[in-house]
Amino acid sequence: MKNALFRFIGLLVTASCIFAEEKSDLIINGSDWFDTEGRKISAHEGELARFGDYFYWYGSSYKNNPQGKFRMTAGPVWNGVQVYRSKDLVNWEYRGVCLPRPEKGFGKLGATGRSHILYNQKTKKYVMWYRWFVAMPASFLMVATADHPEGPFTPLGAREVGTSTGFGSDMNVFQDDDGKAYLIYCDHNKPETGGNWRYAIRIDSLTDDYLNSNREGVIVFGGGNEAPAMTKYQGKYIALASGVHGWAGSETLCATTDSPLGKWTPQGHITEQRTWGSQVTDLLYIEESDQVLALCDQWWIPDRADIDKSRYLFLPLRYDSITGKAKMEYLEKWNPLN
Repeated sequence: MKNALFRFIGLLVTASCIFAEEKSDLIINGSDWFDTEGRKISAHEGELARFGDYFYWYGSSYKNNPQGKFRMTAGPVWNGVQVYRSKDLVNWEYRGVCLPRPEKGFGKLGATGRSHILYNQKTKKYVMWYRWFVAMPASFLMVATADHPEGPFTPLGAREVGTSTGFGSDMNVFQDDDGKAYLIYCDHNKPETGGNWRYAIRIDSLTDDYLNSNREGVIVFGGGNEAPAMTKYQGKYIALASGVHGWAGSETLCATTDSPLGKWTPQGHITEQRTWGSQVTDLLYIEESDQVLALCDQWWIPDRADIDKSRYLFLPLRYDSITGKAKMEYLEKWNPLN
């Protein structure tokens, strides 16, 4: 009887250890990501933001669009902006579609992506900037607002930015410590002298309500770049961008500055193995651990037949304030909050 009791206790301990391992508080890169209901997370070209007690993960779903088609001629290939929330950056709860695709009218066709959200303390509004793509070079940067980070967001239409045509493509937003906000985006236009598409990365300041660009068009990176992201760390503004390779991994380019609208200093590539088979989409400063988290899309991994199954990487961005150099690092298991 005593031996049976010991065996039973041993089974309980083993089961507890297995459960604890399954409920790990570590991010595991190189694996599929599931929400708290066991569904695969679908939030591509996304953003990580922090509002109140929660981290929020916004992104696009390519459900029923396995090849990632996005031109207007492909039809209604966009499923709206998805939103998830978490308190630990590991366990993500699906909160639904915060910006649905219109059933009719402006925005029904084509594709929307790169949705990024700021909270405006003065207007008490959550402001979403996002890209709506029709066909090159007609890529519009759009704005929507909401009273809650989970939406619903109400579209306010297209906005002009600091390019020669007013068009912009892949984009991101950044909010400084003083509340001033900026738009960093890809110039999808041909240079005035003709030639190939430029794909330069520019930055504009936003109006006080965050609803419009002041259209400065300050150059951060020259031609051949897309998918920008920006943060501030140890007094430096840091911007990243990827090469133009379509749905594919790309080495990550970095630049730094002392002022968002000042002169940016290029640092070259700061990653290896094409950012470990991924493309950076956003940066988030983590106050608890005083470090920067990079969100990346591992396009087509593990399924070359369905882009919506693509995985994600959460990687640390390191910055040495003495040398002024930044570098990204691959960690298989880690917790950005520690």
